[in-house]
Amino acid sequence: MKMNYELKSSIRKNRIGSPVKAVFAVVFLIVVLHFLAPQFLSSVFTTLAKPFWASSDKPDISMVSVEAQNTIIAQLQKENNELKDILGRSGSENVVLGYILKKPPFTAYDSFILDVGTDQNVALGDKVYALGNILIGEIAEVSKSTSKVKLYSSYGEKYEVLISDKNIQAAATGRGGGSFEIVIPRDIKVAEGDTVTIPAISNAVFGNVRQIIADPARAFSTVLFSQPVNIYEQKWVVIFIKNNQ
Repeated sequence: MKMNYELKSSIRKNRIGSPVKAVFAVVFLIVVLHFLAPQFLSSVFTTLAKPFWASSDKPDISMVSVEAQNTIIAQLQKENNELKDILGRSGSENVVLGYILKKPPFTAYDSFILDVGTDQNVALGDKVYALGNILIGEIAEVSKSTSKVKLYSSYGEKYEVLISDKNIQAAATGRGGGSFEIVIPRDIKVAEGDTVTIPAISNAVFGNVRQIIADPARAFSTVLFSQPVNIYEQKWVVIFIKNNQ
């Protein structure tokens, strides 16, 4: 009897001790993994919890898909209308439409990278327009499938321009970001809002006079003008092929 009692007592102790040991082992393993492999531990918990997440609050995939499709269609229609408008303003079929791949701050200041190149007959010196009729620069570098536009407003660049319908000749200097300045004799009458163009391309808008700085003590006035579009907000440009300008 004594032997049977001791055997039963031992069995009961083993039955109680085994789960306790197992719990301590699991806790110990979790602590070790927490410090040595936290990412593994996190992935295990995530895997275990996935069925519970998936079973609750499932989104209506079909509804999301329809809404996404409608959004895409609306965006494409808007972009299609914008492109038609841009090409319509160019007034010519001899143009190439270019998408702006990169612009500041991801390129050198006052430059664009386009998705068109010699494969589309784009060449060095080709004029580049925003909104189809606003001259903003020219092709400075070109490869088979891409090209680089140097914006005319690049700091320090100089160009001959005509001011107002009186065709007042002057030299414009780039100030960066689509802005320019002109220094002219003070007695030459220029008004805010006057249009600025480039000789031989007078049908293209180059800028509008924004401010006139006149100092009675000086013989010259400074005329500030800027392009009538934010060049950094553009997505597309039009390139006029050199032989057809």
